[in-house]
Amino acid sequence: MILERSALSLILPILIGGGISLVILTGMIPKSEVNFDELALGENNAVVFSQVDGAGIHCQNFIDATTCFDGYRASSKEDVILLLGNSQIHAINQKKHDDKTAVPILHRKFKENAKHFLTFSQPNASLQEHYLFFEYLITQLPVSDLVLPVVFDDMRETGVRPELSDAFNNALVSESLKKTSVGRILIANHNSNDSAGNEMSALKGTTQEGAEELLNTGLESIWHIWEGRAELRSTLYVAMYRFRNWIFGVNPSSVRKLIPAHYALNQQSLEAILASANNNNISVLLYVVPIRNDVKIPYDIKEYENFKQDIEKIARKYGVQFENFENIVPPEYWGEKNSTGLSDEQELDFMHFQAAGHRILANKIYRAFFNNENNRVK
Repeated sequence: MILERSALSLILPILIGGGISLVILTGMIPKSEVNFDELALGENNAVVFSQVDGAGIHCQNFIDATTCFDGYRASSKEDVILLLGNSQIHAINQKKHDDKTAVPILHRKFKENAKHFLTFSQPNASLQEHYLFFEYLITQLPVSDLVLPVVFDDMRETGVRPELSDAFNNALVSESLKKTSVGRILIANHNSNDSAGNEMSALKGTTQEGAEELLNTGLESIWHIWEGRAELRSTLYVAMYRFRNWIFGVNPSSVRKLIPAHYALNQQSLEAILASANNNNISVLLYVVPIRNDVKIPYDIKEYENFKQDIEKIARKYGVQFENFENIVPPEYWGEKNSTGLSDEQELDFMHFQAAGHRILANKIYRAFFNNENNRVK
């Protein structure tokens, strides 16, 4: 009896702690869909995916691509000018009523030239993701021109998010990817991961794989916390990310160093995009994105200068138009955002500007599109 009580006294705290943890975890599961990629934008930045005359002209990825495809089909079937970007394209800092991004401005301008301007943008989009999605989009739309912003920060990103994975199922996309070394790497990485990004290749065809699928299906049907485990993982990741930033004093002004392996894959992806564009008779306007210049930028200056030179060199190699827009938005049109740590202090925003900045960017793209056209068209 004494032994049983002793064992119970050891186990009871674990059971109680486990029960409390399950209650807390269950409460942490979001009850609605949350885009965790956008959390870093903060409350000062409004996310805007525009429509014109009720038609979608700006989407993210497969989540809402049908909206933009339907919007194109409802138009007069002009050739498509495609812009692939990151959150700078779809966020407005300190948004006021009726403020617009550059996208609807450009859509209306190009409409006058019998062109359908269409945009897809994702937060922190890497060039690897742009490459994959570009190969898919040109199978769905008559793309005549590509506008491609290049972001130094996003050269640190790697891999493909699950929201783009459907592109791998397209036979034409798969065939195109297999022609490049970086495309084959993307396919191999995709085949080695499940839809939640988990390593699964070692389990293919095993009893364990079948048992885990059965277990997952059963738990999802009776326990919503298991069904929402991906969202929970994202929630915990964001909390840990902010805590890490607070502990180590990381903020938007901290210097972000280049990651050589990621940088190389993104460079290869850029070259693959431009080669594919040339092969498909698609003109390209390549530009370095605006960044605020009234304070020290959060990059290693030498690495950033080398990056710009690398991009311009690649542009020349493939005969496409290159523009440097890094200084086009004046300091007064940039803003701040909520802390990426645990404090309540506002932080400088180096990537997202106000509506006036979007108007400037739209005008620059539009003018550049018709300048030196012979250098842009292969």
